[in-house]
Amino acid sequence: LVLGGIAEMAEEEFNDSVRETTDALDALGNTTAATGKGFAIGSAVLAAVALMAAFANEANLAAQSVSLLDPVVFPGILLGALMPFVFAALTMLSVRCALVCAILYR
Repeated sequence: LVLGGIAEMAEEEFNDSVRETTDALDALGNTTAATGKGFAIGSAVLAAVALMAAFANEANLAAQSVSLLDPVVFPGILLGALMPFVFAALTMLSVRCALVCAILYR
């Protein structure tokens, strides 16, 4: 809504095509921002995993019973951290579906 807000605050009377163009550009900007956030979060996760592996290697944690350097452990940690968000998303989707059904078949 930034571009549309700027067009509104310009105190000029623009025709409808200007508003349509600014709305399309706003939508494109929002999509680009969401994609950029996804890449930023993904790179932060990879950096955290790399730092954790470097720490485990430097601290000689490989001698412990659960090795952080085991290639199966890191995906397990990531999936374990992801599970609450997956279940929350599935719960929200099921609640949405139930509400839509309740509204449509009232």
